Amino acid sequence: MKWISGLLIILTLLPLTSCGETHSTSSIIIVTDKGHSEDNKEYWIAAYNPNNEGKADTFRIIVEEVMVWNLIEEDKEYFSTYAKEGESPWLLEQIEFVK
Repeated sequence: MKWISGLLIILTLLPLTSCGETHSTSSIIIVTDKGHSEDNKEYWIAAYNPNNEGKADTFRIIVEEVMVWNLIEEDKEYFSTYAKEGESPWLLEQIEFVK
């Protein structure tokens, strides 16, 4: 009987934990612009995937580490991994310069 109540709790909580769908992408990107908020609390880059999109289809990726943001250069090509949960902005997970 205890295991039935435990199973019911798990089945009730499972849909609640899977509501925020996370999407992760790894691709080549070309950085077109970079900037930060006025209060210097949010840093971002604007980029596009040259294999799928044109320069007009740039999107913004939030960079959580200022030191990483400082090293990223405009008009350079990088291999990167970025993710988003639901409607939140893309977050940079990993970035590597492509020679």
